[in-house]
Amino acid sequence: MRLLKKLQTVTSIAITSAALLIAAATGGAQRGVVPETITIGSFGSLSGPAAFVGLAGRDGVNLALKEINEAGGIHGRKIRVIFEDDGNSPTRALAAAKKLVEQDKVFAIFAIAGSNPISGVLDYVKEKGVVMYVSFASAPRVTLPFDKHLFRGGTTESARYGELYAEFMADNLKARKIAIVSGRDEYAKNEGDFVTRQLKEVYGTAPAVRVEFNPGDKDFTPQLLDIQRSGADVIAILGYPADAVIILRQARELGLNQRFFVGATMVEESVIKNAGQAAEGISGFTLLPHLPTSDNPAMVAWLAKWKKEYPNAPAGRPNLFDVLGYNDMYAFAEGLRNAGPQPTTEKLIAGLEKLNGYRVGPTANPITFTSKHHVGNLRLQPKMVKNGAWQNVDWESKRASTILKRYE
Repeated sequence: MRLLKKLQTVTSIAITSAALLIAAATGGAQRGVVPETITIGSFGSLSGPAAFVGLAGRDGVNLALKEINEAGGIHGRKIRVIFEDDGNSPTRALAAAKKLVEQDKVFAIFAIAGSNPISGVLDYVKEKGVVMYVSFASAPRVTLPFDKHLFRGGTTESARYGELYAEFMADNLKARKIAIVSGRDEYAKNEGDFVTRQLKEVYGTAPAVRVEFNPGDKDFTPQLLDIQRSGADVIAILGYPADAVIILRQARELGLNQRFFVGATMVEESVIKNAGQAAEGISGFTLLPHLPTSDNPAMVAWLAKWKKEYPNAPAGRPNLFDVLGYNDMYAFAEGLRNAGPQPTTEKLIAGLEKLNGYRVGPTANPITFTSKHHVGNLRLQPKMVKNGAWQNVDWESKRASTILKRYE
């Protein structure tokens, strides 16, 4: 009996020692982290009306991952990403997040989703205590109220769009009466709401008219006739590129020759290509220092390696979201590197909060997080279509942003 007990004790010690060794090797049994890899989850619109967002984001992320992993990964571990399709639906996004967290046991989530689907996930990731880095969605609730698990990268808050859009139209375009035509989806509606709020709070005015449309609409005649009757001298279109193309064409056909301002997702080459002469003179802001078609040397070099990786990509690619996904994956990887060789959720949060003006290169805006706010970027570049091409506008905001004051 004594011999049996002694053997049992020895066996128990051996098993415990082995378990401790395994735990040490895997970073304390942190989910998604093993000696060879760190597994990250991702979801975005890989199908449906916003597929141009998710598919581009996925390709940008994968290009960055290839480079990062070929360079040795993070402290010897390769980053592995599992992608899920949200179909631009909050319900499907929540199902995707649950699969990633509960079934795939991912370490963190890197979201390539827009504002509409992301709205269905926020409460869940907070409840589960999972870090989620949001690359594209401008929905206010991503970062306000503050939650330590949620980070917003290369995009910016809807409130920042409101600040810059309203000031640019009033200051640079000298607008006296502004009409707003916006989609009813989360992204476009938020932009319209914050522009309206900024016009009221700063300029003491209201839109001459504000009209809305449903995603996928093809006939904007009723909205444009309302705008025509309003006497607006500047028309703001807030939505996606396909919306801008149809609205611009139909507006010109109706004789609306006012100046047009478009939201950030519409500042891309496809709008010029598909709207043609109707796009001449339109202005807007981009989240990138340089568009993918720019002759900036850094962007030319980036475009060359992107085309090498995706030689059979569809027309209109790469777009804004390819570049954002690429830049933000590098920022996220830097946060992982800062988390050290045995990453945990708390170490990742601290690692991301060490990013201060981080940028992978001239193709990206600097990303800064602190322990008080996780709004990575407040910079946007104004552009205008001149002679059939997007060109930089020599204009800078004269009003200090109030966004970060909410986190003091």
